[in-house]
Amino acid sequence: MPHNARLAGELVPRIVFWGLVALIISIVYQNFLSNILFVVFGIGRRIQTIDEFPWTCTRLYHPLLEGCEDMWLDHQGRKLYGACTTLTSRQGWNPSGNKYNISARSRTDHLAVLDIDHPGSDGLYGLRALELGGFHGDLDLQGFDVQRIGDTLRFWLINHRPPIDHLTGAFLDPTTVGANSTIEVFDLVEGSEALEYVKTIHSNAIISPNSLAVDKDGTGVVITNDHNAKVGAFRDLEILYRSGTLAYCQLDSGECHMAATKGLAFPNGITSDQNGLFYVAHSLTGAVTVHRLQDGQLIQIDSIPLGYPIDNISLDADGNLIAAALPDLIGFVKASEDPYNAVAPATVLSIEGIVGQVRSRGRDYNISKVVEDSDAKVLPGISTALHDVESQRLFLGGVFSPFIGICERIAR
Repeated sequence: MPHNARLAGELVPRIVFWGLVALIISIVYQNFLSNILFVVFGIGRRIQTIDEFPWTCTRLYHPLLEGCEDMWLDHQGRKLYGACTTLTSRQGWNPSGNKYNISARSRTDHLAVLDIDHPGSDGLYGLRALELGGFHGDLDLQGFDVQRIGDTLRFWLINHRPPIDHLTGAFLDPTTVGANSTIEVFDLVEGSEALEYVKTIHSNAIISPNSLAVDKDGTGVVITNDHNAKVGAFRDLEILYRSGTLAYCQLDSGECHMAATKGLAFPNGITSDQNGLFYVAHSLTGAVTVHRLQDGQLIQIDSIPLGYPIDNISLDADGNLIAAALPDLIGFVKASEDPYNAVAPATVLSIEGIVGQVRSRGRDYNISKVVEDSDAKVLPGISTALHDVESQRLFLGGVFSPFIGICERIAR
């Protein structure tokens, strides 16, 4: 065999092999490593100080305002509601974070209420906790949503109940079977301080619920499952690949089904608009996706990258999307381990006019940084952020924070 032919015969397989290796590395990097390095861990990210933004922010401390993972602003009734609990409870019993210590539950989870336009002499805005009527059991709260029906507010609450043997009443091992997560529905009549029990929704489609959003008709709710399984040896490794589902549950029948199972990456916060569209935050890719509910399925119609791990999201009265972001994930984890002494940096982002942009099928999204606190000087390590257009204030809560933050815009 001629020398050149023999050399070519040896080189071609090597070239093919290393070409395949390079292709595989490229695919892994583009689909997994780049998100983990630059979005999740924020390599090269510049976090700004709070002094660079036009806000005056204060911390509001009270036992009723600890661990407020999610909050909802009643623009019409001028009240702020928060799903809160003790930090020791959050640290021990937090199924989304693989924490399954049943004995750590405080059994005092509650919905805190503030009258946002009346700070009072103590500066606590008339803070109190809503009572429960007709409900027998405990609440272990995480995400929630509310819809106004006339003079009544209907609350949809994620309740991470511990698993129980229905024959003996004894607790089961949650590390083996997971939490018995349900959706609790309550009504709050105007002028009342007590939630009246309506219904409990239980389904196998409610796997690892993180947040939820009510549809425009109030007949059902979309739930983000941030994991594909309640428990399992590989559950912690889901950060390495895209996982999670969206479930849809109907109020009247109590039936639930999977409405989206592909293209999700730790779906976390979710909100909905008056046009029937749902906005979903993906913590692993730092994107917000837009979905339309059609024939019981959620069809993705757009995706907007924000470049940060996103927790809860909300819409303000002007149709702007407000996102609570985690600019320093390692700092957030450290703060969750020592919440009374450590605070994580925080970021609030906005997609300006997203509701109008989506409705008009525009794609010229303006993403801005509303406020950021690199030194954790004032803001909590946030999991939720709300913007009140009327008073130009921000309300910020954190799942592992002993306080909430209130920011007022500085007139310029």
